Parts: sequence; structure tokens; C-alpha cells
Amino acid sequence: MLVSRRHSLIILVDYSNIPEPRPPERGGILHATQTVPQLYFKKAGYSPKHLNTKLVNFVRTRKFAAADQLRIHLIHEGVEITPHPVYEQAAISCLRWDNIRASISDFKTWFFLIPACDPMDQSRRPLLETDADHFRDLRRILFASPSTRFPVILLFGIMAATKGYIQPMVNETLPVLIRYASANVGAIWLREMEQAITLYTAATPYLSDTVNDFRDLSIKVCCQAGWLSNAMAILTKNPQFELTTSTRTLLNNALRHAGRMEELSMLDRRVHPQDSWQPRSTTPSGDVEAFPRRPRKSSNAKGQSPSVSALSRHSMAVEVRFINRQLRDSNELFASNITVFLSRLRKVGGASRIVQWLRERALVAGLSCGIPWLEGELRYHLTQRSYDEVLKLYLAHFNTEAQLPSLFSNALSAITSLYRFTIPPAASPEFILSQRWMVLKSIIRLIPTLQEPLVTLRVLYDAYGLERVDHAEAYNVRPAFIASFGECGAPDDAVRVLKDSGKAPYSKEVETLAGVLAHAGRAEKALALLRHAESGKMEMTLVNGRAMCVQARPSMYERVIRGFVTAGLLKPAMEVETMMRAKFGQDSSRSKIHTEVIEALRALEAQCTPK
Repeated sequence: MLVSRRHSLIILVDYSNIPEPRPPERGGILHATQTVPQLYFKKAGYSPKHLNTKLVNFVRTRKFAAADQLRIHLIHEGVEITPHPVYEQAAISCLRWDNIRASISDFKTWFFLIPACDPMDQSRRPLLETDADHFRDLRRILFASPSTRFPVILLFGIMAATKGYIQPMVNETLPVLIRYASANVGAIWLREMEQAITLYTAATPYLSDTVNDFRDLSIKVCCQAGWLSNAMAILTKNPQFELTTSTRTLLNNALRHAGRMEELSMLDRRVHPQDSWQPRSTTPSGDVEAFPRRPRKSSNAKGQSPSVSALSRHSMAVEVRFINRQLRDSNELFASNITVFLSRLRKVGGASRIVQWLRERALVAGLSCGIPWLEGELRYHLTQRSYDEVLKLYLAHFNTEAQLPSLFSNALSAITSLYRFTIPPAASPEFILSQRWMVLKSIIRLIPTLQEPLVTLRVLYDAYGLERVDHAEAYNVRPAFIASFGECGAPDDAVRVLKDSGKAPYSKEVETLAGVLAHAGRAEKALALLRHAESGKMEMTLVNGRAMCVQARPSMYERVIRGFVTAGLLKPAMEVETMMRAKFGQDSSRSKIHTEVIEALRALEAQCTPK
């Protein structure tokens, strides 16, 4: 095995401590330069959308200096920059191999503006998506000379994983890691990659196995590189983790070949656990304990999943202190990380006053902290289906003028009156919400609680059809119309929404409509739609606007089963369960939603079984 000395001394260039570039003060060189016309900022009528379009055009025409100046000025003026894939080219333009540290700082700035991968677009677990081809140009440049660009390659892998782009970066980075990294650098990178994948998949239940997939892959890498201590450290740190048969065999042979019998016996005990009450026990390090330890009671006694039981109040207290430190230093936050943090905090029963305290600190820290926190909190409430909380937060902290179509503003006023939202006296809405779909979706989902909801919903849908919107918004808003029509008992209107989408409807629309039809008792139509999606021949549009034939995900089967169970239709519900098991196996999903659906199905089965 070849391990380069110079890279073992770099220790990943300590990129975690590289400060983000701050916008210059007024009157500085930014306002003296003529690279970006002052007209964009002084002339009235230029909206944030127009300025974002200018920034994208600068990058597309390779005017990177002008793009950088415009980006800094947008931040300085408080204009939200909309993520766009073209910013990959701006990140590439920042790479300077004669000054890696400064190069990484500029590279990070632009890379963070690339949109994250939508987990709903992934039909398989990310590590299994071997046919993915993300960041083709950037990968070509970095891997053209891996020995000299090694630190940037490692940084790129972690940053891409944070955004959900895991393959093919992992498969291309691991051989480079084995060849050029020391055991210490390898351990650091594998650990930080695991943390990045954990953050990305935590809020997406059906991707929860991705972390274990990567741990299994990490142990294989450690065996191939000869880092057996690192492999055993991964096992010791994650006692609930189960190795695949191939990885266990590989590790077993590596330990036996190295003569590490104590660790080999420890690995065997994981397969064949012995009675913990032994006269003496041996620790992994070889030290003999004078007294045996009493077996701890499993924290899963109350039916908690391993991921929940492993989460403690102590670990959440550490996360709270970490975020508080970021806010104190006015470091930039990311909405996706805030959503994951709030989800984890809820699992351990964290008090709402902690969230309120951190939100106030984020607002005081400025735009780079305030807007990501609020958008992350909005996303969290959407995952919990707390649509009233979304609207309360929006009314309290965002400028609602000219933000929503007029009919939606009227509906929001009606919902505000019905729910009697109280806006804090100290609230001063000053932020612009860059992704209005979160508010539109919440309004639509609360329409069924109003008087004459079906009339209101039809008017809103017809008005929204005249709006020119991007794919990211339509991908989330149109399924909300389908779900609300279903709640109003109008499945025909829900079908109309799907037909209006044309030949390739959004994948989330298809999934939502299948559940609505099942709930309405239209078993034949629901099953026909599910089978069509299952065949893989149904063309659907993804969140990025790309139309392709994709197969149904487990969540679609779960929606249909839940709909049939609610309608009291046992036979079609059992048929869909059989289809799901035939497609994905016995344990098709370990998510909480899957467990609840199957439990509801079993309860209906018990009711329908004659005693």
C-alpha cells in the first residue's frame, strides 16, 4: 500500500476553520469598481428574482469576476441568492493549485449555492445509485491529478454528501483515499463523511439505512488499506450496527492474518453473544476488568427504534451549544441542518423555549443566520404537517407584501381569522421568503378547515394555473391541491390536477393521487395507477424538471395502504402489502411511517377476522 507522507501532514488542510469571506463595508472597493453596474442596485424595479437571473447569466457567460462582485453585493444588500446548478462552474473557476487554502475558501463559497439533492427524487438508497453522474466537470478536473489535488478532493466529497450527492463521489474518492492518505487522515475523512450523510438522511426516514451502508463500506476500506484499528473503532462506537456477510468475512480474515486474536474474538462475540455474567471480562484494548459489568437494560423496551434510543438529551445539549456558538460568531447557517436539528430535538422532548431562544439569537445575528434558521424551521413544521405553525412563523417574520397571489392572500386572511393567529408585538417582518411554496402549500392544506372549502379550493387552483412557476414550487404545491381535494371528498378534482400536468406529471402528484383514490374507495383506479408506476414505464417529472421513467417508491405503497385502511377496505390493502413485499422484500422500510401503516393494517385485519 502506498501512503504519501506529505498528505498525512496536511490533515485535510483543516478546512473546517477556514473563515467565510465577508462582504466589504460601504464605500470600499466594491462600490468603486465598475465590474458590476451600479444600475442594478440603484434603479427601482429590480426584483430579487431579476438580480438572481443576472447572477446566473454572469456565471453562464463565464464573467466570474463580475459574478463574484454581484454575489457579494447581493449579500450586502440582504437579497437572498437562489441556489442554482450553474454555480458549479463558478466554484471550478476559484480553484488555484498554487494557493490551496485560499482556493478552498472561495470554492466553498460558491459550492454552498448549489441546490441540495431532493431525497424524494432518489428511487434507491444513495450509495446504490452507481449510475449517478453529478458534478461531471468538477470531478474531471479534481481527479485529473489526485496526488496534488488530494485535499480538495476530500473536501469536495464531504461537501457534496452534505447536500445529498453521494455517488459517484464516494466510489471515485475511496481508491484515492486508500493510496494517498495516512490512517489518521483516513479516519477523519470517513468520520466526517458519516456525519454528513447522517445529517442529510436524518429527516428522510426511507434513507435511514444509508448511514449503515456507509459504515459497512468504511470497514471494507479500512480492511483494504490496513487500518484495522479504525475498522474496530467503527464497530465499537456503533454496537447496534450489523455487518454484511461479505464485510464480516473480509474483516475476519484481515484480523486473523494480522494476528489480532483479541479483536477477532470480539468480532465473534458480536455474532454469538455470550452471557454477560462472566467472572472476568476483557476490554478491546487487552486490559482485564476486575469486576464484570451488569448488563444494561435496553432502551428499546418502550418500542423505540435504535436510532431514537441512541439519541440522548446529552447529545442534543451538545448540539444546542454548538449552534449557539455559531450564532455568537455570526457563522452562516444552513436551513437543511436546522430542520434536522429541530427533528432530533423533538425526538428527545426538547422544550419549545429552547427553539424560541435560538430563533431570537439567529435573528439578532443577521441575515446569514436569521433567514436560514427561519426557512429551516418552516421546513421542519412542514415535515410535521403543522401547517398553522408555518403560517404563524411566516406572518411574524416575513414581509407578506407582494409575496403571494391576491387570492392566496385572501385565503391566508381567512385562515388567520379562523385560527386566531397572534403575532408578537415585537415582531418586525423584514425578510423575503425565497421559497414561497412552503406558505402556499400550508394555505392549501388548511383550506379544508374553512367554510365552503371546495369552492375556495377550486378558485385557488384555477388562479394558480395561470401563474408561471418553477419546477421546485410546482413539485410541492400541485400535490397539496390533490391532497386537499381528497380531504374535501372531491377525487375527480384531484384527478383533474394530475391530468392538467400533461404527459409527465410530477412524481409526488402520482403518489399523492394514488393515496387519495384509495381513501375514496376507488380501489380499481388506485391499483391501476400503482401498477402503472410500479412497471417503471410511467414517465414522471422530478423536482429539477427532468422527465424520466421512474419506479414507485415504498412511500407510494404506504400511502395506498393507509388510504385503503382508512376506507375500511381490507382486501385491496392486503394486495398492496403483498406487492410491496414482492418488490422491496420483507423489511421494505424501517421508518416510523411504515410501522404505523402496517400496524393500522393489522388492526383492520383483526377487526375483519371472524372470531
